[in-house]
Amino acid sequence: MTTFNPQEFWQYAYSNFLDNRNRAALGEYIVAKAVGVSRSPESSWESFDILSPEGIKIEVKTAGYAQIWKQKKPSVPSYDIKQKSGWSGETSVYDSIITRQADVYVFCLHHEKNPVICNPLSSDTWSYNVVATNDIEQKLGPQKSVRISTIENILGCRPVSYDELRSEIIEVGSGTIKE
Repeated sequence: MTTFNPQEFWQYAYSNFLDNRNRAALGEYIVAKAVGVSRSPESSWESFDILSPEGIKIEVKTAGYAQIWKQKKPSVPSYDIKQKSGWSGETSVYDSIITRQADVYVFCLHHEKNPVICNPLSSDTWSYNVVATNDIEQKLGPQKSVRISTIENILGCRPVSYDELRSEIIEVGSGTIKE
């Protein structure tokens, strides 16, 4: 019997943070650390990504200019905000209502455009826009994706640093908690 090394597996499968699926997991980890959550969710199928200690349901979306594939120019960051049917790991049942399940969305943007010098593990290379889901619903309705320009100009959101992220999530999310 062969037993595989978890660290070698991690290096093989998940160490390149320019891969969109890995950048998404890293973004969730960064936001979880900011709000003081140290444990991964029981399932990646839950209807939101993180539950803060204050009870704020957080959906984390990540994007970046640099990608894992060869690029002629940096990507234009875009985020999925599609309304979906939520799933509960406790009941193993999908909600019958199609909506945005979280109280707030955190749009994480990795700024580095040169993949050679890219370091997604540095908090200085990211910015975060925290938006109340109610604002997305009211101003964008059933829109399925959003870009930074829309987040800043239509939703009126300014980016914050990692050091400001926790307080921004609490401020934006405190009046929006869904039961």
